[in-house]
Amino acid sequence: MIGTDASPAAPTPHERAESFAAAFRGQANHIAFAYGGPVYLVGSYLTADEPGDLDIRVLVEREDLDLWFGPDWDGIGSDWSPAAFAKCREELKQSRRMTRRWRRGAKVARRIDFQFQSALFSDGTGLPIQDDRPRLRLDAVPLSMLRAGRGDP
Repeated sequence: MIGTDASPAAPTPHERAESFAAAFRGQANHIAFAYGGPVYLVGSYLTADEPGDLDIRVLVEREDLDLWFGPDWDGIGSDWSPAAFAKCREELKQSRRMTRRWRRGAKVARRIDFQFQSALFSDGTGLPIQDDRPRLRLDAVPLSMLRAGRGDP
């Protein structure tokens, strides 16, 4: 055939991210309920034609991170606290588990980088207050459900 190209067009970063989000949604819902915050895809997977990895962030209020890991979980300073090690260990554990699970059958295997991100949430909307960098919400859990125990019975 003249004038036809048999190779399909590569998906755009947006199409690729939406496809991943649809496939990951069930796991993202579990993560959101387990940690009490919305789950986002951020980074180069949303913008680059050749992304390095999948950056997944769970936005959690600081007081929850303090309860789970201890008050010095952010590791600021030259000496890491036991709380900082505990938080990083949980992130590494989840990164490895998700990478193993999502590499199976993938055309292009990518490492998943899972991290907790301390966030402030709007009192009015319940939405996280974030900067304007690209992000895609992965879970479908209503934010009101993630507010359980914060003033409601």
